[in-house]
Amino acid sequence: MLTAVNSIKLLLLIALGLIYFIGLGWLVIGPLLHGSLVNRKNTESRFLELSIIFISGLIINYGIVLLVHSLKISFVIGCILAIIGSGFYIAMVFKSIKQNPFTHNSVIQMFGTILVCGLFLGPILFTPLMEWDARSIWFFHGKMIFNAGSFSQLTGWQNPAVIDFSHADYPNLLPTMAAQIAYLAGYWNEYLPKLSLFFLLVPAVNLLFTFSKRTFSFLFLIILVLFSYSPKLWDGHMDGYLALFFAISMLLLGRYIKFSKTLDLLSSVLCLLILIYFKNEGNLALLAGACAILLTLLLKKNKISFRMIIKEYWKYFPFIILLLIPFGLWSFYKLRWGLSNDLGLGTNQSLDQLAIRINDGSYKIILERVYGQLQNCLMLLAFLLVASLVFLKKIQKEFLPAIIASGLYCLGMIFVYLVTPLNLVTHLNDSVSRTMLSVIACIYIACYYLVSSLEKNGDGQLASEKE
Repeated sequence: MLTAVNSIKLLLLIALGLIYFIGLGWLVIGPLLHGSLVNRKNTESRFLELSIIFISGLIINYGIVLLVHSLKISFVIGCILAIIGSGFYIAMVFKSIKQNPFTHNSVIQMFGTILVCGLFLGPILFTPLMEWDARSIWFFHGKMIFNAGSFSQLTGWQNPAVIDFSHADYPNLLPTMAAQIAYLAGYWNEYLPKLSLFFLLVPAVNLLFTFSKRTFSFLFLIILVLFSYSPKLWDGHMDGYLALFFAISMLLLGRYIKFSKTLDLLSSVLCLLILIYFKNEGNLALLAGACAILLTLLLKKNKISFRMIIKEYWKYFPFIILLLIPFGLWSFYKLRWGLSNDLGLGTNQSLDQLAIRINDGSYKIILERVYGQLQNCLMLLAFLLVASLVFLKKIQKEFLPAIIASGLYCLGMIFVYLVTPLNLVTHLNDSVSRTMLSVIACIYIACYYLVSSLEKNGDGQLASEKE
């Protein structure tokens, strides 16, 4: 009986959490995309839009906590806003469904998202925190916020013991959610706060299923992008989510090249923005992704000038600035509280370290270890490229953003290893398998687009043979 009651409470918590983030996000996304909170334009994809709403809600929730500090007060403010937003959203959904009922494909997308998220929910909730980084960084920060009851200087960020081992300068979107969940439950343990990982997973899976088709290429996409490193999505590390959202951003950007839908570009940008709230490496991923977006715009058939970008997308810039406010707040707090990164990037010491590592041949160790992580996915990419050159008349450009972004990110991480003040071998042993996940995931996206093109070419040849 007790187990049944606890299960009902858990399901209720999940349902309320989903509604909470959707409500917060809709207050911004409704006016942005539709100019209204209750009326919806029929030109936009419901499921793609839902992920945009949810991701926006995650960032807005984090921003409220950073602004207000108190978990209690921020929760009250968030709930009031979420109730208003979710009320408008539900009214919009009912009105929209009457005008345009769900299609068969929409039902499949919904079922697929629920199924995959349900598969991950078990390991997320029933596997305790065991990994060092998960326990000593992300969820340790969450426990600090929960115990202090606030996100402020009083939380303990300046405690020497915390600074020595816990990377107090890291972004805290996940720890903040974990603290809020524990605050609602009234206790902290090694399981329930991990529900915060589930709330990060939902919009990502939903975005993947906007590509759903009864094809081998879609199965290829789901298996490689979601399940090839699935333990990193439930063990408490943020590396898996950094890789997942980075890859999905490039996936959406590839579709934007083909169909030129603004919502795909907006979704891609939003998936990049949330990366800076995961890990410090998210800043590098954002930069690499931004370069990929700029190059994508230049590669499009219809050339887009800077003036055209401002004219067509001006209304999205205030929205992007709004979602960058939490990043600015955390940067301000770090400066004020004296929190800095232990790598010392940009200092004279880092430049000296760069010269030393180049001269003593240490870069060879870095390249060897990085290649060791990327070897399998590079072989797959090379095989698919050769197959595309042989069987396709023309290779489509959709795979290029993923190649550009993964290449730039990889070069950036190699540079970080070149300037690290830590013992190089130890640093590589501890992190290279995780930092290269984002590169691997993006290469898988490039592979997906190549497989999709080969698949379409094969279907076309079969159709012509039947005729």
